[in-house]
Amino acid sequence: MKTVGNTIREIRINKNIAQSKMKSVSQSSLSAIEKGRLPSIEMFLDILQELDINMLEFFYIQNDFQLPERDRLFKLFRDQKQSLNEKYLFELIDIYDVYLENNNDPFIEALRHILGISVEVNQKQSFDVESPESKEIWERIALQDVWYHNDIYLMTKIFYTFPVEQAENVLKKALEQLEKYDHYPQIHFFKIAFLLNCSRHYILAGSYRESKKHLIEAEKLARLHQVELFRITSHYLLAYSEYAEGFTEAAEARVNRTVNILSAMEELNKFTEKDKNALNYTVLAKDFQRDWENFLEQQNNLDV
Repeated sequence: MKTVGNTIREIRINKNIAQSKMKSVSQSSLSAIEKGRLPSIEMFLDILQELDINMLEFFYIQNDFQLPERDRLFKLFRDQKQSLNEKYLFELIDIYDVYLENNNDPFIEALRHILGISVEVNQKQSFDVESPESKEIWERIALQDVWYHNDIYLMTKIFYTFPVEQAENVLKKALEQLEKYDHYPQIHFFKIAFLLNCSRHYILAGSYRESKKHLIEAEKLARLHQVELFRITSHYLLAYSEYAEGFTEAAEARVNRTVNILSAMEELNKFTEKDKNALNYTVLAKDFQRDWENFLEQQNNLDV
């Protein structure tokens, strides 16, 4: 990887800016920085502002227009389209393990544990899993007065491993902490996904009406930010509260509509080149349909 100074020099020259024309730093200081001296944080930010480059992009350029490894691993985790792809989960685990052999990184280690939990959930087809790692993450973050972005992210990925009462506390605290990040870049994707996870938690716990407020908010945000898959998922999950409220035919129609939309989307995908790890809408549609049929069977058993 190039040095900070080499990267500043590369960007400056590419933008045709002479050292003497820089206003954020003296020529002598800039020359020293470009030769290897590290600038203060304040000076570094001033230089980036004058070069019209943000910090994330700077490190991307420094790494030859590739994400630094830690950021790449986080992106791979976020880009999981469906945890049903167990083979892909194992591939990610192997990549994470290689990184962790040479790096002490609590956040990436926590993500690695979550990948392991996802595998166990898939194999058991149940969220009833024992996770000492989740307990350790909770105990570390819960002591903080303020949860930062990555703290909230981790908690939204592990809450379902806790007993119902504790999970409720995690959800409530995470939603409160997330309000501070309302103006954070791209936070809407995170927030929609979390609201969907909250709703799934309530649905699995049989609190169908409690899921409704989260789903309405998720669908509204998904429409606003044009995140089609999240909007479709919100639309589907609302069937559970709709059924619980007595609108059984409308709920059935909602599920059928969602399955038909996903099937049509997969049909369109046949005409485009697909990445091997891309979301399979047919699999997702079958997953939705299976979950709904299991739900109806449970309801019929309760009525007997």
